[in-house]
Amino acid sequence: MNLTLATEPFEQYKKEGFFIVKNLIPIQRINAVLESIFELYCKYSGKNEDFKSFDEPWNTELFHQKMIELRKNDPESFGAIYDSLKSSLTLVQLVSDDTLTDYVSQFLRKKPSEISMSDPVVRLDAPKDTRNTHGWHQDRSYFPQNRDGHHGLVCWAPLNKATIENGAIHVCSGSHEEGLLHLKSEKKKDSSFTTRFVIPNDFVKKYKDIIVELSPGDVVLFDMLLFHRSGENISNELR
Repeated sequence: MNLTLATEPFEQYKKEGFFIVKNLIPIQRINAVLESIFELYCKYSGKNEDFKSFDEPWNTELFHQKMIELRKNDPESFGAIYDSLKSSLTLVQLVSDDTLTDYVSQFLRKKPSEISMSDPVVRLDAPKDTRNTHGWHQDRSYFPQNRDGHHGLVCWAPLNKATIENGAIHVCSGSHEEGLLHLKSEKKKDSSFTTRFVIPNDFVKKYKDIIVELSPGDVVLFDMLLFHRSGENISNELR
């Protein structure tokens, strides 16, 4: 697919640090990843009897309920689903889809042969989660192979509708102009020993907080230096 990218989106991206692209990822790619999640649920939970009457069980409220129950009652199996998704073929196919890669290539003003990809991941954010919450941060802090953060971008796409209620991401418009903040790392005090680089509120409060609500197929591209965070999931479903 050959896309001609207008100047206006790129100028908006440079000014605000992010840009929303509607209907960019083919829905069949989204559904394929969701089906992989369902198949992994069946594998690690050993339960699929409840879903025999559904053509697409991964698009039901029941599936969200069962996944949330598994996370609560068997966190080790839930973690195995999360880990298995990192190497899922359907995830690789989604992030390398020609429609997406052509757009990103033109957005970065680079040939596809000049572009590399780091750590595609599927997040499974449960309602009222406190274990995996993260404050305001810059993704460049976690990707040192991109030395100054100016030669790449983050591509964030929802598998189900991202709303205020289920924790759609927040961005600080224009905050990428701060450059890379050299922050002290914080160790999360639990068994995961996660290293975090949280941006102090003195920086955050200078910028407008924008909530990015998206539908499956939509994508938000944002600068690796943009301040952002996940919202609070107060719904009854995974995000």
